[in-house]
Amino acid sequence: MISARTAYRTLFGSNTLLSWLNSLRNVKQTPDRAGLCISHDSISLVQANPASHTDAFSLTHSLQAATNSPEQALELLKNWVSELGLQHAGVILTLEQEAFELIQMDKPDVPDADLKAATHWKLQEYLEYPVTEAISDIFEVPEGRHGHSNQLFVAVARRSLLEKRIKLIRDAGLKPTYIDIAQLAMRNLIEGRLQTSDTVGIVHFHPNDSRLYICRNSQFYITRVINLGLNSLITDDEMQQLQLVDQFSLEVQRTMDYYDSHFGQSPVRQLHFVDRSGQLNWLPDAVTNMLGIKASRVDMPQNTNQQNLVQPDQAPLAWGGLIGRLNR
Repeated sequence: MISARTAYRTLFGSNTLLSWLNSLRNVKQTPDRAGLCISHDSISLVQANPASHTDAFSLTHSLQAATNSPEQALELLKNWVSELGLQHAGVILTLEQEAFELIQMDKPDVPDADLKAATHWKLQEYLEYPVTEAISDIFEVPEGRHGHSNQLFVAVARRSLLEKRIKLIRDAGLKPTYIDIAQLAMRNLIEGRLQTSDTVGIVHFHPNDSRLYICRNSQFYITRVINLGLNSLITDDEMQQLQLVDQFSLEVQRTMDYYDSHFGQSPVRQLHFVDRSGQLNWLPDAVTNMLGIKASRVDMPQNTNQQNLVQPDQAPLAWGGLIGRLNR
């Protein structure tokens, strides 16, 4: 049996050109100006303003399309690269939540130099597939109510999935430089775009559910899936809206209560909604009235290639991954 250190080196060897969780790396500024999110049935590409622009975090383009096959995704991405003049440009890939697992575990009692390898090997207790088929990286769970945390977040994905997505990106003429995950992409949106020191909840709406992320400055604390999505929340019926906001606010409050009891940090002061459907305008004020905290929509440009959004809308993840890189 090979050792944990050997297994880790095999997975993250010299042939791997990517750094796994770009937001954790202290790297120099690069000309990367594009972010990408690829799922099994859609693709989203965003392009940022030039670094010299007064608002370098805003977008010049947001392109999105549904796809039926990897071949169709590749053809679309090639066309976008050509249209935007992005040949050989660096791009940040953000993984949507279904593409990886985020596992919280106790920190192994090993020297820091061996921490990643030991943690990766310990994943065989959690995964339903061989750990040798996984790629992982770690970041610390923030300090809790009772002091320093002795736990880690471990982000892990199947190696085969990453290899396929990286190959698609390269075949389209782009240079994949970093990989991020949904949780840290949302953290990046808060840190780079909203620019607040408050503890913030950010909600990303999907067709059948919503994802609530709680973050503060550079720290990600918790994510929770709320079983109310666009298919339920989009309604003009005022009586139904009252019932829905009650259910939605209850789930948000439960998450905030858990955050407060477990971490004991500054309470959530703001709630931001990531939604470009334009059909949830009733929700922010209703949640503000219910919970007594400021709720508002994140200002994000519409797609530049079509009017109708693809759902789930993965462009915010691509944008958040890119912002994490631009911040460095």
